[in-house]
Amino acid sequence: MKKRGGEMLLDDDKGTILAIDFGGTKVIAALFNLQGKLLAKEKIIIAHQEGDKIVAETLKMCRNLFFSQNCLISGIGISTIGVVDGDYLRLVPTIKDWNQVNLREAFSLQYPNVPIYIENDVKAAAYGEVLNGALKNTKNGLYLNLGTGIAVGLTHGEEVMRGSHGAAGEIGYLLNSVEHNTSYKRGHAPFEEIAGGQGISQQIAKKTNVKMEAKAFWNKSFSEESELFQLKERILNLLSFQLSNLCILWDPEVVAIGGGMEAQFAYFADRLEPALHDNVPFPPKLVPAYYEQNASLNGIAQLLFKKV
Repeated sequence: MKKRGGEMLLDDDKGTILAIDFGGTKVIAALFNLQGKLLAKEKIIIAHQEGDKIVAETLKMCRNLFFSQNCLISGIGISTIGVVDGDYLRLVPTIKDWNQVNLREAFSLQYPNVPIYIENDVKAAAYGEVLNGALKNTKNGLYLNLGTGIAVGLTHGEEVMRGSHGAAGEIGYLLNSVEHNTSYKRGHAPFEEIAGGQGISQQIAKKTNVKMEAKAFWNKSFSEESELFQLKERILNLLSFQLSNLCILWDPEVVAIGGGMEAQFAYFADRLEPALHDNVPFPPKLVPAYYEQNASLNGIAQLLFKKV
């Protein structure tokens, strides 16, 4: 990379943006030119790693990307799990010590004087869908992320609702029943523990002593007498219940489903569409996310293109 007085030099021919998506189990980094063309992309698996190691491995991956393309940098966009609170993150139970990591500082040390934008992964995905995807031109929309965790992005026009603390859409903390005493204060994310990918794997292990990822669980058929069939029914019923209530509250025109479970969209739609038509006065259209399982990465890239 060329520098002048410590400052990165930019030009239209070699200028690029770096988009990074920190998920619950993997990190993806991609380089785009200033016309929006994807130049290169890499991925690392981060399951069971601690925050500092994840950042170090990601910075190394980014260095390799830039050297492979011999390009200059115009801006960095970072999409990450958790609620963005200044330079730090909150509500991030899936990565150890992630709330102690200062992403802006870490990337600024490697890329001084380069603008850095940080956004929650689901909100970034919702921006991507509303700017150039399945929620484009909607008055109100809803992006449902089904992945390691579970959350929504609530859109109005081209804006994504943040809430007073940046936590709007953190539906993993929704209560599943008035009878249960699981709550945020007691260290729980009640809905996510049932319907999130990590929670599903934990429930399977508890019931059967078998290690199975959520994707495999949704792709596999079980006999009606099996515990895992009953688990599927419980999750689908709860997901239908919670999504119906969200649509009654927000009144979206379109619900777009993304995240790691987007590949099973047809399966989910078979259960969710009838529930929405039964329960919601003005049922929304249910569609797969335009950016499929890469909505957060493409969303932070879309945001960055608006800013650089």
